[in-house]
Amino acid sequence: MNMGISGASDPTSPNHLTESWIDRAARLEKLLTICPRDILVRCDLASVLEELGQYEKALFNWKAVLAGDSNNLKAREGMARCRLRIGRPLQSNT
Repeated sequence: MNMGISGASDPTSPNHLTESWIDRAARLEKLLTICPRDILVRCDLASVLEELGQYEKALFNWKAVLAGDSNNLKAREGMARCRLRIGRPLQSNT
């Protein structure tokens, strides 16, 4: 079976899954250009960025969520995960 470049035609391959995460992140970023204060979209984007291992970008988005909703538990948990992954202290003011 010819799988093409990087197994893109096989829906069960890890590359196919990564590509769908990338597509989803691009779609969410586009939505945020239309409505930058949409907390649900920004939460989804931050989660997708974490899945892609882009912890700095995810942290930025989690911070933006907390700027609009300081009690958002999902964003607080996301920030903690990202800070651990990138080696920042949990009690940092940044």
